[in-house]
Amino acid sequence: MRKALIITTLFLTVLLALGACSPAPTPTLTPTPSPSSTPTPTPEETPTPAPVSEPAPAPTPTPTPTPSPTPKTQTVAIRVIDGDTIEVDIAGTLYKVRYLGIDAPELDDKQPKFCDLAQKATRLNRQLVEGQTIRLEKDVSDVDKYGRLLRYVYLDDIFVNAELVRRGLAWAKAYEPDIKYQDTLEKAEAEAKQEEIGIWEKIEPPPPIIVQNVQITYIFYDGLVYRVESDEYVEITNLGDQPQELAGCVLKDISDGYPSFTFPPYILPPGESVRVYTNENHPEWGGFSFEYSRAIWNNNEPDEAALYNNQGEEVSRKSY
Repeated sequence: MRKALIITTLFLTVLLALGACSPAPTPTLTPTPSPSSTPTPTPEETPTPAPVSEPAPAPTPTPTPTPSPTPKTQTVAIRVIDGDTIEVDIAGTLYKVRYLGIDAPELDDKQPKFCDLAQKATRLNRQLVEGQTIRLEKDVSDVDKYGRLLRYVYLDDIFVNAELVRRGLAWAKAYEPDIKYQDTLEKAEAEAKQEEIGIWEKIEPPPPIIVQNVQITYIFYDGLVYRVESDEYVEITNLGDQPQELAGCVLKDISDGYPSFTFPPYILPPGESVRVYTNENHPEWGGFSFEYSRAIWNNNEPDEAALYNNQGEEVSRKSY
């Protein structure tokens, strides 16, 4: 019995020792269950509607400003009024244009010398631009107090304002604030002065020319051209039997004191006549004109015309 107890005790001791040396059993991990993924239901396919194009938002309208002539405008010169003024057609509307930076002699100047220069300036202006396509350039101001456009004028590569000054048929004159090309115009004036032409010509008193038997024989005072009566004329006839030199003779509307016309060298044969038109050129009658843009001879209250020789002595006078 004692021996059996000892054997049992030894057996239990051995078992305990073996249990201490064996590795601890690895615990079995119970996996944490993942949340079951709920299957995403496949949506039923809805047909895509055809795109409806929405109108683009309308832009806010910008008010249209009142149109005014652009700084550079191409136009046609319809009519020459005088040495520094023309009439043009811009988009069907007629405008009067006053040349900037210059001043030409006036056609109604009471001094025959300047009236003659005014006619020459008008003729040159007409030769350059009338009926031509020209360009207008604005400076600062748009119009003057008379409503005329203020512009520099170009014909191809010709600066018309400067050309009139360079030929001695206009003064360079600054009109503030429109002085963009004043240096150019003053340079042109300096050239004319140096050449002593036109306004700057030094004229010696002409030798007296005797004019005899030359009379004003007719004044066609009621012209047929509407409003301007450019076809008015004064007819002068040599009633003698000798040719007469008319150079320097002055024909003048003495009722108003202007305009006047100074004859260039011209010999009037005996028995023949010459005409001075208000604003037309007729070579068959001498080709002379006052270059005046308005009617000269009054239809209701008769005017009086007078012809003077180159010394200022009266040769003939006539009314109607």
